[in-house]
Amino acid sequence: MTLSRPLALLALGLQSGMVLAEDAKEPAQLAPITVTSSTKTETPIDRLTSSTEVITETQITRMGAVTLRDIFQNSPGVFTNPGRGEMSIRGMGSQGTLLLIDGRRVAADSGMKYELDRLPAASIERIEIVKGPMGALYGSDALGGIVNIITKRPTEGIEGSVATSAGANPQGEGARWQFDGDVRGKTGATGFSAYLSAIKTRPYTEARRTQTLVPKGAQGGPVAPSRSDLGLRPNNTTCLRTSPQCAAGSIPIGQRIPDSYPIDVTYREPSEVVTLGGTVFHDFTPALELAADAMLMHERRDGNYISPSQQTQYLKPDGQGRVPVFAVPIHQSMDNDRIDLALRARWQATDTLKFNWRSYASRYDKTEAIDVPGWREYGYASQASAAPLNGTGKVHILSHDLNALWTPNAAHALLFGAEHREEKRTAPFFNPQGIVEERQYDVSAFYIQDQWTLSEAMNAVAALRQEKASNSDRHTSANVGLQYTFHPAARLRVNYAQGYRTPGIHELFINRITPQGLMLGSDVVNPAVGKTAYALKPETSDNFEIGLGGSASRWHYDLAAFHNEVRDRIGAVAVTSAGASYRTYRNIARARIQGLELRGGYRLSAALKLSAAATLLDAKDTTSGKRLEFTPRQLYALELEWKPRPALRLNVAVQHTGDQYYVSTATPGALRPATAGGYTLVNLRANWQPAALRNTELFAGIDNLFDATVDPILGSTVGIYGFVGIRHYF
Repeated sequence: MTLSRPLALLALGLQSGMVLAEDAKEPAQLAPITVTSSTKTETPIDRLTSSTEVITETQITRMGAVTLRDIFQNSPGVFTNPGRGEMSIRGMGSQGTLLLIDGRRVAADSGMKYELDRLPAASIERIEIVKGPMGALYGSDALGGIVNIITKRPTEGIEGSVATSAGANPQGEGARWQFDGDVRGKTGATGFSAYLSAIKTRPYTEARRTQTLVPKGAQGGPVAPSRSDLGLRPNNTTCLRTSPQCAAGSIPIGQRIPDSYPIDVTYREPSEVVTLGGTVFHDFTPALELAADAMLMHERRDGNYISPSQQTQYLKPDGQGRVPVFAVPIHQSMDNDRIDLALRARWQATDTLKFNWRSYASRYDKTEAIDVPGWREYGYASQASAAPLNGTGKVHILSHDLNALWTPNAAHALLFGAEHREEKRTAPFFNPQGIVEERQYDVSAFYIQDQWTLSEAMNAVAALRQEKASNSDRHTSANVGLQYTFHPAARLRVNYAQGYRTPGIHELFINRITPQGLMLGSDVVNPAVGKTAYALKPETSDNFEIGLGGSASRWHYDLAAFHNEVRDRIGAVAVTSAGASYRTYRNIARARIQGLELRGGYRLSAALKLSAAATLLDAKDTTSGKRLEFTPRQLYALELEWKPRPALRLNVAVQHTGDQYYVSTATPGALRPATAGGYTLVNLRANWQPAALRNTELFAGIDNLFDATVDPILGSTVGIYGFVGIRHYF
């Protein structure tokens, strides 16, 4: 792996995962940044053995961010494609990235597809990103790392803010309006915080024409309906018009089903998202604190898409199943609700022993409908009878976590913990007839961690977790790391960590038509397409990392090299069988993900600051020798911040994403390797606090300044996008 020319430019300033000093002329005088996600204890970031980044509330505010997607698309720590609804750490994909809110898992769609657009930036105090497997502390799902969203906490006195913003592209497409507010405070032994966010988005679409296909006949692959040999009889059966009897008693299928449909494909769904949440706590004694958290979310969204396949009402000539039609327009609508409730306690039993307890429940209801506009052409009596999906899915998570931190002496901090979690999904999506069925599993785990201070310059950490899931065998994950400070400008760390992920309920049992086509879980049997059951194994990984970082009054940097071996990687694979294409889940025998991360920042003057980041990834399925899907080889970011006046801040950021490999299923009956080209986005930001408006900030920005083109398979882009907003503090 060699440094490319863009990387050489970015390497001018290597940055640590630490936060750039916001306004200070001497960053070294700032209080140390502490992180809780990496060790489940409050630990200074410069004493961690794992790569960890923090995005602060101040940084989020300066971005003019409205949602979590805005934050990640303006921060290099987590990779997101423009519209695929996925986040990924070090190439592990959304399934290998564990998203937490205040340390809690939340009930949501499989793969957290919409979370980037649901979580409001206004609720966030900071984001902690831990890179590398975290199985020893968090168990399943944290193969690539964790993203812990920490919401705003109570403060002394009363403070808060209200803000509103609006933005759109020059044509008014993809317009978004936002209002948010938060308030927090503490009186005596009682504190509280609350936040509200309302976001309304208009659609962004692009005009397309489908290339609709149907089977040619008894043999041969799919062809345009006008070229098919199939004939339609009045009783909705088909025959081969190569037979004179069929030709006399039927019409060509091409007279009923057109070769193409015009459709405005949705790349940004029209949506309404309202989120309300907060915390209240009370200190009963100096040693005992009780707290409660709550969050409510309501969402509506819909869009038009091209479905790879749809079943018609026409019987095949042999009477075995129905004739499929490929690449047809569909309409999807969703109405979703989520409620999260948590109770927690902190008890300082003695000077050396502290207990933390938390129990929480998360419930997510998703009402979804997929309608087929061309239902008449496909032989259905009504639109309702053609709908491949209508129903409500429900996800319930109930979890209990208790840990004890024992500090027997100055050298050791021992963490002991136990966790039990139950997850239940009820939905019509596990049954092709739309019958509501339930699937569930539970997890129990025990873990222990020792943070060992070997000397003033050296510290180590070791952790071990044993976890038993009802849908998998017992599994043990370990982590061991060492950090040595030669000098504040040179801190060396070495870390070994194991990751683990059990198959999700959807990967095992899903059985439905989606906007991406037919999805069949590994356990599902479907003779019509030749699908048999496949026993999914859990994913496991071993990650080795070495890093070097440091800082001075004007600069800081971080360099990390990592190598991750993944066994039995679970992935959605495209399969063609019996003349039909579908996606299912299989174990990719082995995958190797290795790379190099560089980050740096340099304060050129009191008013000018430069930061840069680069990630080089070599992510490969070692069985096939092919690249992992939707994993770019290079990610580069360069940012320049200028503060010409105390009240004015200007920012320009350049981000480059390399090309991405994927398997195309656009042609039924054929799986084709394809590559989505790389793209470079340039974003501008401005923040101004006019003296005439006390405690008020005006902000504005332009994303994708030069209207870079993004391949539609990656989600496309709305083009040049401008926004303005105002925020008032009290």
